[in-house]
Amino acid sequence: MGFEVVQGSPQTIWCPMADAITLYVGQLVQHDGTAPLCGVDALDAASGVYNETVYNTPFGVVVGTNRKDPLYNTTYNAEYITSPAVADPYGGASIDYVGVEGVWAKGDPLPMVKVALITPCTVLRGPIRCGAIGTGCDILTVTTSCQGDGLGMTTNAAQFTPTADNMQTIYCRSGANAGAYRPTTSTSTTAHTWDWAMRSTVGVGDTFVMAPVRHQGKSAVAFDSVSMWIDGDTAPVIGGTDRWGLNVIRLDLSEPNNEYCEFMFLLNHFISDPTFN
Repeated sequence: MGFEVVQGSPQTIWCPMADAITLYVGQLVQHDGTAPLCGVDALDAASGVYNETVYNTPFGVVVGTNRKDPLYNTTYNAEYITSPAVADPYGGASIDYVGVEGVWAKGDPLPMVKVALITPCTVLRGPIRCGAIGTGCDILTVTTSCQGDGLGMTTNAAQFTPTADNMQTIYCRSGANAGAYRPTTSTSTTAHTWDWAMRSTVGVGDTFVMAPVRHQGKSAVAFDSVSMWIDGDTAPVIGGTDRWGLNVIRLDLSEPNNEYCEFMFLLNHFISDPTFN
């Protein structure tokens, strides 16, 4: 399962697809702003500081398709649809389509997806995954404790290299501090420090996970190659270079392989490129 709308989508609409692409339920989609296509396609990777180079706007989340016979993808655990070549509708389409409503002509054989629209106020839930939809954050097991001050520990290597700016979060899965979240301040993958002390000594053998997302507030993240999840393997960047900017309102790292955060996109992602009026 990919992204979900938690709150604040203004409506759902049917959208034609760009040709010769595959879209998945739960995928973030766009209307390409630099090379406009004949329909929606997957949201591109961010380019420049908080995507200022491309300015492609997050348009919505796919919540359905118009295929009469649904297809299911086990890689993403989601229904999907693949659009044929642009000439396919002429003379009768190769695929049966049903269910499209609104302004679209009945019987026009276009591949379409149903999209829940996104605004700057839309709250989304995004899974945090590491390489695959069923793979969550690495387990970090404490090998050296913080020796009583509650401010650090040493573990096996995390799945990404953190920054020194409180841009990532650790969560204690087991031990005396189980349930505690802390933004971290070290740049080491193994030696972790944070500002607010834990309530108890971190013990050898305690387990933690770390995600490249703040527990609340402005975060800088990358999505996977098809915009189905937040990439837990990619480090945050304080300046947002080649990252999407999120305003995180809830981070939940408590369940193995089901880590997620709820967020709104930063407002700047909905401002058009000033060179394209």
